[in-house]
Amino acid sequence: MKKTIVKNSRSRTGPDLNNREPLYTLRTVKDQEAFYFFEAVDKPTGDVARNLSDFLKGVKVVSLESLSFHLQRKDFENWITNTLGDSKLAQELAEIRPEDNPNLRTDVCKTVEDRIDQLKPTPDLSNGDNFAIVSLHK
Repeated sequence: MKKTIVKNSRSRTGPDLNNREPLYTLRTVKDQEAFYFFEAVDKPTGDVARNLSDFLKGVKVVSLESLSFHLQRKDFENWITNTLGDSKLAQELAEIRPEDNPNLRTDVCKTVEDRIDQLKPTPDLSNGDNFAIVSLHK
């Protein structure tokens, strides 16, 4: 009996991000560094983001008032740049205009989802370094 087994060596690569390491951006931060959603000054929503996945969940559920409030104040841009270290995502969010934007939530969600996909490590299948083919002969 002959079997060929392909093993993943768990070596991962990601795109050249021209900023901090992807895992740094995707990490979970402590409560004092978390993003707290508000609808207005002194009007918290109760939603908190400690990482980009939490942030995306928050963006999906908070009111449009909250999204507009934070975009106008550049809160998303500042937190993502200064806390998560991702100036690329921050700049992309800064380009979204909340004024009279019927697709505001969709635009923010798509931008964050796309960036998370870019940052997630993926196996490099372009070379054989990450995989070993093992043949068993009997």
